[in-house]
Amino acid sequence: MLFMKSNRMVLALFALLPALASAAAPACDSKAKVPDTARTFAKTSNEDNWREYRNIEAVPDLSLDGAASAQFWQDQDGVLSALIVEPGEDFWIYTRSCFNRGGKLVGVAFEVRTAWGWSFREDGIIVKGQLQTVSSGFFNTENDQKTPRPDAADDIADALRPTLYFETTKLPFAALLNRNPTTKPK
Repeated sequence: MLFMKSNRMVLALFALLPALASAAAPACDSKAKVPDTARTFAKTSNEDNWREYRNIEAVPDLSLDGAASAQFWQDQDGVLSALIVEPGEDFWIYTRSCFNRGGKLVGVAFEVRTAWGWSFREDGIIVKGQLQTVSSGFFNTENDQKTPRPDAADDIADALRPTLYFETTKLPFAALLNRNPTTKPK
């Protein structure tokens, strides 16, 4: 029983997911390190357009209303990843979308971190065009321990659902991906 409650169970489930969903569907880990070679994009306000930057440190301060930053890279195994961060006054949203070599969405790792001391996480795979949740739950942001669903979660119910981009061409900064990344962005 203790084994089932441990992180090893989650890892075991992620190991089985490719066989369950498709041979190419990898786990999409929200805690994975973004490589230094990732391309970096941002829109600094709701009125701003997406732009490319040299790296995440070069991104200017983002407004807390409609701004976002993103990093895009390809893993050694060919998985394309986009990590989009949407800052807010009361909560920040982190979404890692994983795509196969053909640019089709195969997995999502999603986290909402609130100023109220709790966070929500959901990890899943895409099966027949639908997000199939592998794991989800609420956590205390200080100690990362599971916590019951907070009453305030109902107030931000829409924010607790990830935006799904089913193809890399649908990402909000997709037009910038066609630019040569070797040109010197801001």
